[in-house]
Amino acid sequence: MKEEQSKPAPEYLLGSPEQQSWMKKYFFSPRGLGFLEPGIVGLDDAKMSAYNVAKSSYQIRPDVFNMNYLSKTVGLGKEEIIQRMQRMYEQRTIVFVMNPAVSVYGWGLYYWMVKLNENTPPEAKAELSEWFQNKDDICTGYECQGDFDFYNGNHMRVIDNLLYDVLEPWKNRPEVKYVHLCPIRRDLRESHVNQFDCPGDGYREVLWGPGQIEKLAQVQDKLDLPDLKIIQALNAKRPMEDFFDFKVLAEVSGLDEKAMLDGIKELVEVKRIIVPLFHLNFMKLNLTNRMFVIRLFQNIPCCRKAEISDELSAIKEFNTVKEFSDSFYDIILWAYNEITDIPALRAKLNSYSEIEEIKEADMTRMYRRWVCRLDDQNGYWEECVFTDDFLQDRTQPGGPECTIRKGAK
Repeated sequence: MKEEQSKPAPEYLLGSPEQQSWMKKYFFSPRGLGFLEPGIVGLDDAKMSAYNVAKSSYQIRPDVFNMNYLSKTVGLGKEEIIQRMQRMYEQRTIVFVMNPAVSVYGWGLYYWMVKLNENTPPEAKAELSEWFQNKDDICTGYECQGDFDFYNGNHMRVIDNLLYDVLEPWKNRPEVKYVHLCPIRRDLRESHVNQFDCPGDGYREVLWGPGQIEKLAQVQDKLDLPDLKIIQALNAKRPMEDFFDFKVLAEVSGLDEKAMLDGIKELVEVKRIIVPLFHLNFMKLNLTNRMFVIRLFQNIPCCRKAEISDELSAIKEFNTVKEFSDSFYDIILWAYNEITDIPALRAKLNSYSEIEEIKEADMTRMYRRWVCRLDDQNGYWEECVFTDDFLQDRTQPGGPECTIRKGAK
């Protein structure tokens, strides 16, 4: 019998040659929550120019995005789309951001849940909430109501920075019942957009449940259906040629069109280390997210845990899906209360025999979205400040020396 030749792995599983291949010489591939991969570029690298120029100019020049593609997709004229995008930005309903693949950039991504004791005074919760809002180490954060009170996140190279600089100042307050770390193992979806760790070839697909966009147009008065279709089209999976208008980027920046295109295509499409997207500011639309935090039985193998995460990510109504590692909990899922059949989703989760416990809370306030501040009432809209300082004081005599080059004095 003729031996069947093995098929090559699908292209989406291969990655770029300089990533992941270094692990093949080990029997068990070395892994961690933050491991700096070869081939990673700094966020100020020239290959990031298209994103960085767009991020700095879209507020007044929405045409840095490909208006030909958007006009054809949503059926509106270019000028109308530009006007609508400017209005949405001025309303603070949208913000242009990116997701870096933090685990290959050398950061561990640590989310953490906080539960306050019963009968905690509202002013005590409000005080802690303001501290979280203004703590620059926290890259993303939420105030909640339900089984837990806060859900915040830090991408940190050194976990001691999180434990001692972010958590230590308040975790022993009498109001705090517990703090549980939820390190991210896989980022499958965020802001309706599939991320680096999604299954199959769904990377960068934008997903909404059936009828959700139409219902969202009805339950609030800031965005109409054409606005929402523009947002959906802005996030749609497509080549970078159709994402940005490189002639406009060159006009704004003076940089070379082809160099910007080649750089961003490599990072987004080949290496898959950043995903640019538009975040919908749900607070402005009076929406709340129902957060389901799932704990599986501890004897469930990691492969089955990943399968369950994949199966749940196939449910389009979940706008965010993440899988945890080394935590009491295993998966978190979000869905908008106002446009989703929450009982149906809960029933689906309860049908899994592997699920031991589900905690639920409603997200009512969001502090930042990947370091971009969202508190426009304080005048900080889209301000990006992030710190991840070493605990060591590098200025003290006798401390670690910083040698820039061999033989430096």
